[in-house]
Amino acid sequence: MRRILLVAAALAAFTVVGIAAAGKPATVSISAARPAVTYGSSVKLSGTVSNHQAGEHVLVLGRPYGVTTYTEVGAVDTTAKGGAVDTTAKGAWSFTASPLIQTSYEATWNAVMSRAVVVKVRPRIRLALSSRTATRGTFTVEVDGSRVLVQRLTPSGPATVKHVVLGASSSATFTIRVPRHRARVRIVMPSSQAAPGYIAGVSNVWKSS
Repeated sequence: MRRILLVAAALAAFTVVGIAAAGKPATVSISAARPAVTYGSSVKLSGTVSNHQAGEHVLVLGRPYGVTTYTEVGAVDTTAKGGAVDTTAKGAWSFTASPLIQTSYEATWNAVMSRAVVVKVRPRIRLALSSRTATRGTFTVEVDGSRVLVQRLTPSGPATVKHVVLGASSSATFTIRVPRHRARVRIVMPSSQAAPGYIAGVSNVWKSS
């Protein structure tokens, strides 16, 4: 009789555990490796599915700035070798996205939607020296926007030395005074001057020899 009772208790416990497990809602998570990227760069999106199984099908959806609906940006069977979206034996997935403007991303799996993550985009600013004299340098800058700041990087911090208005071709040429040695110059575009859907950007740093 005791053995029968023990077996019955074990079956009851197994049934309760099974019901509890079955009652858990399915979920899929998403996160971005970086909150912002420079225009033309990529970012890794990743997450997990709640059943922690390999071979699941995850769709990644994107909604660029100014667009009201999400569309698929990645839809790959996770069992396919070399797919853009992959899951491991623990149910993890990853996808490399290349947003051209601020974009919200979501993941969907088994008709379940994740929360949204937003990846912001900085403008890509190119700074180059076109000519130089002993004490002055003429530079060219290219970036989408209207106005940028020219800064010299000094031991005490960045110092704005010029405001430059960009032309119709999103470029400008300017001349500033620069020391012969150990001068460092960069361009900064404040967020107020960036195009809609972009955040503040910083150029490469030009260094004198």
